[in-house]
Amino acid sequence: MIVLVTSLTLEVPFADLSIFIVMFLTMASPEVTARNSVFVAIAAAVAVVVVTLSIGLTILILRFTIDYPPARLGAMALFCFAGMYVARILPSRAVGFLLAIVVFVSQAYVDLFPSGEAGLRAVLWVWVAAVYPAIVTAVVNFTLLPADPGPLLRREASQRLRAVARAATVASGSIEARSVATSLAAYAQRGAAPLRKLLALSEMRHPSTRPMHAERVARIDLVDRLVASAAWLLDAGVEPSAVERSRLARVAASCEQFADAIDGGADELRMPVPAPIDDAGPMTALAPVIGELERLVHELPLAERPEADRPAEAERPIAADALTNPRYAQFAAKVTLAAMLCYIAYTAVDWFGIHTCMITCVIVALGSAGATIQKSTLRVIGCLLGGGLALASIVFVVPHMTSIAQLVPLIAAVAALGGWIAMGSERTGYVGLQLAFAFYLAVLQGYAPSTDVTEVRDRLVGIVFGVVVMALVFSCVWPERSADSLRRSLVDALRRMRGLAYGTADPQDARAAAWRSLDEADRSSQLLAFEREAFGTPGAAERAWLRRLIDLTRRVLVAQSALAELHRASVTEPAEPQRAAAREAIGRAVGDTLAGVCASIEQGRVGPERAEDLAPPATMTAAIAADAPVDGERALCEALVERVQALRQAARGGWT
Repeated sequence: MIVLVTSLTLEVPFADLSIFIVMFLTMASPEVTARNSVFVAIAAAVAVVVVTLSIGLTILILRFTIDYPPARLGAMALFCFAGMYVARILPSRAVGFLLAIVVFVSQAYVDLFPSGEAGLRAVLWVWVAAVYPAIVTAVVNFTLLPADPGPLLRREASQRLRAVARAATVASGSIEARSVATSLAAYAQRGAAPLRKLLALSEMRHPSTRPMHAERVARIDLVDRLVASAAWLLDAGVEPSAVERSRLARVAASCEQFADAIDGGADELRMPVPAPIDDAGPMTALAPVIGELERLVHELPLAERPEADRPAEAERPIAADALTNPRYAQFAAKVTLAAMLCYIAYTAVDWFGIHTCMITCVIVALGSAGATIQKSTLRVIGCLLGGGLALASIVFVVPHMTSIAQLVPLIAAVAALGGWIAMGSERTGYVGLQLAFAFYLAVLQGYAPSTDVTEVRDRLVGIVFGVVVMALVFSCVWPERSADSLRRSLVDALRRMRGLAYGTADPQDARAAAWRSLDEADRSSQLLAFEREAFGTPGAAERAWLRRLIDLTRRVLVAQSALAELHRASVTEPAEPQRAAAREAIGRAVGDTLAGVCASIEQGRVGPERAEDLAPPATMTAAIAADAPVDGERALCEALVERVQALRQAARGGWT
């Protein structure tokens, strides 16, 4: 509302763009790490720099192309291609998007101005309309309505601890158990990365907390390992004994105590006082995991190990295959083709009102056809809702307005609705952004009330036309299917798990990378429904097959994680030669089998049978701990082998 009143009072052009910038920066990413003042300030600073450079580049290009339409067309195509290429190879898509949209759109609008001077002034006003809202957004986020990343970090950590506590006490097989298992799987797939990012942002906001960095990183890693161990409790399908229930109740009470302390802002966690419980009694296959949970709970208040403070894996500034992967250039070429087709189409029919078709091509462009069509669908839904609200406002409300003070509540109500939707689920958040943008475009037509409803019609027609063009181009020209991306992510997860089985990779890093790849595969599986192949029987069968492989791979990884934590806890105790040999044999067999599964997934069909892939569980595990009625490591190994066998059978079955 500060930006709205400022733009209308001082008659700054492009008020709709200005207040859209506010929402765009506030919800730059749907992840929890973006919902804080520090991230918004960083995003605003980056936006100011990129927009300033883009405007400067635009003015330079206009110097040579303003009187030469063919050269201007070439510049539009070149910089659209460059911007979209940059958007694919950089971690942040916004940089390439801003470069493409500013240069491309400014070149397309030159014909609207009677002279070069008028066009130059309009371009400079675009800079003002984009930069000052970014500054206002950062100031408001830091002063009036601060969202400190510190409390967000505490909330995320306490939520994970409470999920572990629920997993330790919930009844096996109940509806609540399935809900907790889903939460733990989501936390495990995201890993410790969101917490580490929030920690870094919190230390930027509060530099005085940096001396506690080592302790906090250690606690984040311990919480992540607690989540991985607790996931096995619900996935094992084993009912704990009475003694084990008592031990789990003690673990749950400790986790709840830690969560309460973290929510209360405590910098130190008090060691829980253990209840005098007799641990003698029958044990089940859950015994090693329960022991690991108890050890982690005991370690969490200490969290002072120097080795826990190792630096996180730095995110590459540019994709490693930026110059060798042809998909990036193909993606940029497809977006450029679609945008230029839209520009030529609305110019040929002299219907500038539908210019949103050209902007739509740049806005909705994502890697695969499924992702692009999904985003296009959300854009259409959001614009239909925003257009409907704008139409009702123009017809029934705006004609009765005589001042800015009357307009502010109307814009505020729609901005609040759009922001509320935008900050919700990742699947629907984009609807809120487009709802608000469509409403702003239609209602804010100049500095006085307008009752022209043709703007609403033209904008919606342009958006639908742009979506249709993008769907056709991305489905027919170098189609990049979500199924291919899913296969790559799934194979990458299996290769990480193979390294974990062989013992050639760091267990913590390998597990974290495998969970990330599974998360990417899970996202890709959701996009398959938007591709044209999904409407046929083969496509539906392939999607079901890949979905089953993801679920089975997740179960294998849960068992591997539990076994890795058990080995990590006993690393200081030298294993007997027989046990060590059995561990190595099982690891080698599991790794070889996962390699065969990778081949089956890449080929999409049944591969040759290999007898050495996986021996029967009894042969591999008989040598492990024969000195106890129920040995935890033996039970974990048998569960792991059983799950790997199920994964191999599903992969060899194929989908055809």
